[in-house]
Amino acid sequence: MWILNQWLWVISIGIFYVEAVEPVQDYLSPRAWQAIINSNGWRTLNQTVLSKPYDPKEHPKGIINLGLAENWLIQDELKEYLQHNFSIDPLSHLTYGQGAAASPTLRAALAGFFRTHFKPSQPVSEYDFIVASGVTSLIDSLTWCICSDNEAIIIPRPLYNGFPTDMRLRSNGTLLPASFMQGNETSKEALIAIASFCGRHRIHLISDEIYANSVFPDANLFTSVLSLNLSGIIDPNLVHVMYGMSKDFGASGLRLGSLYSRNQNLIQAAAGVNLFSWPSYLAQDMWARLLQNETKTDELLSKNRNRLNQTYSNVTSWLDQRNITYFRGGNAGLFVWARVLNVSESIGPEKYNQTVACFLEACRCHGVNIGDGRNFVAEGGFGWFRITFSYPFKMLECGLTRLGQVLDMMKDGECTCQRGG
Repeated sequence: MWILNQWLWVISIGIFYVEAVEPVQDYLSPRAWQAIINSNGWRTLNQTVLSKPYDPKEHPKGIINLGLAENWLIQDELKEYLQHNFSIDPLSHLTYGQGAAASPTLRAALAGFFRTHFKPSQPVSEYDFIVASGVTSLIDSLTWCICSDNEAIIIPRPLYNGFPTDMRLRSNGTLLPASFMQGNETSKEALIAIASFCGRHRIHLISDEIYANSVFPDANLFTSVLSLNLSGIIDPNLVHVMYGMSKDFGASGLRLGSLYSRNQNLIQAAAGVNLFSWPSYLAQDMWARLLQNETKTDELLSKNRNRLNQTYSNVTSWLDQRNITYFRGGNAGLFVWARVLNVSESIGPEKYNQTVACFLEACRCHGVNIGDGRNFVAEGGFGWFRITFSYPFKMLECGLTRLGQVLDMMKDGECTCQRGG
């Protein structure tokens, strides 16, 4: 996934390599074995990190996960609002409702939200939306609907490490990482250039705008691809936008992602695939109830932006104090890209892999985890990691303290797993 200031973008076409799997005699299909291999990352993460969560009272020695892009900064306010402003309607929430495409209430609420926050240059209709169980499901659906077998999606790097699985596992698409280490265009100029490329070659432009409202208060406002006048540049049937509740609203557990497209054939095809990733109407209408209250929505988004700005300042101050290199000038999102390990490429890949494995194990033993840069198809050499900062101050401070303890051990030449925290 490419971040240019506050934008994350996805384009389509290309080739990617997937390791062959030799099934053992367990009477499963080859695709079942591929699913086992491709889910290994989540399985390992659960065993080493997610199953041992930190709680300041119940589990103070649990792991603070600074490696997963979750937003905890407005969860208390969101919980409070939903507890007092939402109730279960058996007719709407305990039946099949109106099918797999989406709750009509949520589609209408999303259309209003997009009109306000995405500044579209063309009218937005509630019938241009479909809602799935997270943006991950939408990536799978879009790959299935757009790509033939082994066609690829070009994604600027570093990228979200779930993309290869999202595109390959069921939909048999592939991924082509693209470098984005050059160019001085504004964000608007870059978007038009990308749209022009897609338009010339008649390929799809998929804009993943999941961080659209996680822009810091003093930064330039987010520019949606929907806000651009792309007349004569690209067929509007080739432009699609994904958005979700997980980042801006701190609700990754509700599993809600929306696709906007004026391509009605794509919407209908995605609705067909959506039978396998149909979110409950209960969860959908929770989001709808919030979006219908524009005052409360704006209040939560404002708090989120302010708190992200503060926690970003906290983590970069910590990095500065330790003289750790990081990409400066961040103005949006939940994480920072930092060269946490100051190691030379002269040690070679094998030694580096051993060093990282030892470092991450020591982190987990000290009750903290950060994102291994190797998983994000990173450029720029050895030592890069992703550090999530979208946590309450005391929790973030505790996580950084634990990380600092491990780095001090590494500085002294030690790399052992001695339980800390």
